[in-house]
Amino acid sequence: MSGNLVLVRTESQYQLTSTFLRFQEHYESPKFRGEIFSLEEFMDWYTAENEGEFTYYEDWAGFNIPSSILQPFREGKFDPLSIKERRLLELLADMPEPFYLIGTYGSRIDLPTVKHELVHGLYYTVPDYREEVLRKLEKNQTESIAQALKKAGYHPSVWLDEANAYLMMGIEDLFEDGFRWSDELKNLQKDLQQIFRIHFGFSLRGASQDKILSFFSSVRL
Repeated sequence: MSGNLVLVRTESQYQLTSTFLRFQEHYESPKFRGEIFSLEEFMDWYTAENEGEFTYYEDWAGFNIPSSILQPFREGKFDPLSIKERRLLELLADMPEPFYLIGTYGSRIDLPTVKHELVHGLYYTVPDYREEVLRKLEKNQTESIAQALKKAGYHPSVWLDEANAYLMMGIEDLFEDGFRWSDELKNLQKDLQQIFRIHFGFSLRGASQDKILSFFSSVRL
């Protein structure tokens, strides 16, 4: 039902963000998506975008990437790799592809974050679910979410994926980026929750930690 989902956990937020930075930004950065870039190049750009401060290591608590994103790193295009990047690739070397990779940190599971990232993983690995979500999103006005996602730094190519994940779990995180509710969006949220229940047999918001973790293989960094 769920495809191949891998949960990577680290002890600290810094360890997580510094490991995933280039993988994630190669996947969905508005500036560096699909590009080969150094950490210094990314840091310079991110700092310029954030009023002269590099806050990336504090800004993000969860990551999600398809396994295809790892390929240019394995091929040596991101040379040199950091020690953390190399370690992650080594841990995943024998994982059957395709898989979807999710990262989080802390000794305790941040369940809302993992639920949000699970939606991304299922969207990527379950085609019937993804197609029904897309049909629903494309019939609704999601401009306010798109603008908030743009301000938050997401590439347009992932806006529909992110709109679904945020409406399913964590939409309040977009308020500071200008998101505002409308009656249409509240109805859309209910419809997306119903689509999820039909496909996976449970309500995401009320799901237990054990239920959510049962979808994943787990890797510790």
